[in-house]
Amino acid sequence: MKYMQHDSQQFVKELGKAGGGISVVKRTMATYLLFPLLNRLLSWDKAWEIYDKEGQKILDLTVGLTHEQLFRRVLIPPLFGLEDNSRYYSVAMVTEHLLSVGTALMTRIPLLSRGEKLGRNVQITDVKPYKEIDEHILGDFAEFLASYRVQMENDIGDIHIDNTSAHPWFGEFNPKQWSVLGMVHQIVHRRQIEAILRQLR
Repeated sequence: MKYMQHDSQQFVKELGKAGGGISVVKRTMATYLLFPLLNRLLSWDKAWEIYDKEGQKILDLTVGLTHEQLFRRVLIPPLFGLEDNSRYYSVAMVTEHLLSVGTALMTRIPLLSRGEKLGRNVQITDVKPYKEIDEHILGDFAEFLASYRVQMENDIGDIHIDNTSAHPWFGEFNPKQWSVLGMVHQIVHRRQIEAILRQLR
């Protein structure tokens, strides 16, 4: 069964527009300092190892949640790396978003690594979880984490290839750089789930 997340118009009106992004200062710091530094310091394998561990942390955090806790939207304080529009989510919405982004990474990174040109760049609004969400979303996410890396790396070519696609906030990334971005994205949303759970308690 699937469930549609209901809005609180009070909170929706207070938040920024979907896809509006993070502040110019934080975006500049990430683009010219954080991501280049992490790309130099972390190997491809290490970035995906951290991505895996963060995914497992999310599954551990969500063990035993009731249906009401899983689907209840709460407003959390501002969080580094999280755009304002995303502060009013449920755990189910965060997990749906992570599954959408993870599936896109699994599909698009191998294509880039083989020198293929991608079509339309993914927009932030493409992966917003404003839709019906399956009640088994946590199980779906667990299945994805268990299988995505084998599926992706079976098709990987050159991770450092000079073939890029654009992130709507941070610019052009090659396959290796996308792996680092995916890792950071997983960390940000694990912290978001922790903040949601604090509010629920």
